[in-house]
Amino acid sequence: MAKWAELTQSPRIVKEFVIPKCSSKAFLLNKGQVLRVTASEGKQVADIRFLNAHDYREQFTATNSVSLNTIESIGGRKKIKKLYSKPPWQNVMLTVIDDPVGVHLPGSQCLPKSYELMGQAGHLSCTDLFDECLKPYHLSMRDLDSAGVFNVFMAVTYRDDENGTMVFQRPSCEQGNYIDFLAEMDVLVAATSCPNDSIINDYQCKGMKYQILEQ
Repeated sequence: MAKWAELTQSPRIVKEFVIPKCSSKAFLLNKGQVLRVTASEGKQVADIRFLNAHDYREQFTATNSVSLNTIESIGGRKKIKKLYSKPPWQNVMLTVIDDPVGVHLPGSQCLPKSYELMGQAGHLSCTDLFDECLKPYHLSMRDLDSAGVFNVFMAVTYRDDENGTMVFQRPSCEQGNYIDFLAEMDVLVAATSCPNDSIINDYQCKGMKYQILEQ
């Protein structure tokens, strides 16, 4: 399949910025624009939330998107094509139009409780970072779907045991790898450069590059 950039007439970069390691940013993405997320500094996971820019109650749902993409035979636990909003809306918010790596984790973000259980109470989490970047929009984690995160380049496997235990792996990307999302509506994006300094980010947290593109 041809890449989106090859099918357009020299897509224009409307905005470009880096979210530094262990930090976050919220920004608007207009309908028809493309969001490109690039592992500009090496193996790193980006946790991203998507909200309807005109009604924050409508938000991306990871679990339901996996189920719906599975029914449509266009995705599953590692990659999805259509990012649906949670019920009662159930709209396609964004479409993945270019995904050379194809290994991600639709799910949730790292929690303060996660670090507490690992003996690292007080460690910065993506939960903290989402809270921080959404303050200008008068939003906090209290307003967000707990399972509404697209974890870009996050790789996991599952053990063949009675629990189907999740095993975290190094990020699926290499430096320069990217994924492109086409906005099907005006979207508020909240993104973090995950601060987990374990194997999840190859033991060294890094920044990620974001570009907003349009024809």
